[in-house]
Amino acid sequence: MGTTYSIRLADSPLDRGALRRLQGDVDAALAEVNRQMSTWDPGSEISRFNRAGANEPVAISPDFQLVVRRALEIAEATGGAFDPTVGALVNLWGFGPDGLRRAPPTPDQIAAARAVIGWRHLRLLPDGRLEKDIADLKLDLGAIAKGFGVDRVAALLRERGIENFLVEIGGETLGVGRNDQGEPWRVGVLKPDGSADLQGVARLTDGRAIATSGDYRNFYRDENGELRAHIVDPRTAAPVGHAVASVSVLADDCLTADALATALFVLGPEEGLPLFAAQFPGVEALFLLRRENGRFEEVATPGFAGAAGYAP
Repeated sequence: MGTTYSIRLADSPLDRGALRRLQGDVDAALAEVNRQMSTWDPGSEISRFNRAGANEPVAISPDFQLVVRRALEIAEATGGAFDPTVGALVNLWGFGPDGLRRAPPTPDQIAAARAVIGWRHLRLLPDGRLEKDIADLKLDLGAIAKGFGVDRVAALLRERGIENFLVEIGGETLGVGRNDQGEPWRVGVLKPDGSADLQGVARLTDGRAIATSGDYRNFYRDENGELRAHIVDPRTAAPVGHAVASVSVLADDCLTADALATALFVLGPEEGLPLFAAQFPGVEALFLLRRENGRFEEVATPGFAGAAGYAP
């Protein structure tokens, strides 16, 4: 997944030998997620699907099916603000395998990329195979697979009888039970200015997960000095350009939190907040908006502070 992971256990019932075996099982579980869903592995299931032609169904594993199904559900619920096929545009703007660029792409280049994206061109068939109706369409689950990896590791720990733990992959985090002080797990929400300073602290327990998307780590300034962030709005075919600096989403699973953090960063609070009551009950979000003099304004769903135990 191109990142690190960490697991913290409180009051673990396992001895040293069992912990070593658990470490190996965690590594194996994450390697399996990569084997299925890593676009950087030419032998992965997703790479095999991306090489397939139009209307050529490809068999994929049950976990891969689960992730694709949820990705398509969130794409539909967000009006395409989340789109797992948007990789061609992300690459075109300088955040993919072709590397950074300083000049904005031309209208013709954008039109060519738009012609090979679109979540509606994907179909998950009843028998579990996946197909597309555009040969050059490429699936990229980078905005949801880390969250699934967190959920997969959490399920493994529960299977081993561990009741108090915190799992984190690339900043996406899930907490179960309590920490070694008997309190909810504390997770910092970073100030989205590239520093290590905290904007606030959330508290996780009961299997709740938090994921954050922002423009403060993976970005560049083009030849005109304009900031280009790695999150592209599939609807406009350009990097998101509003005042949102980061979005943190609290949900009952990290898969959902991960995908919705990206979708809400694209939508912004005006479009994004109305979604929650109708589409995502029980999910909460915190937007951090850039204001003058380096300040950040917090805009949140009504239940975020209470559900996350959040304190600035």
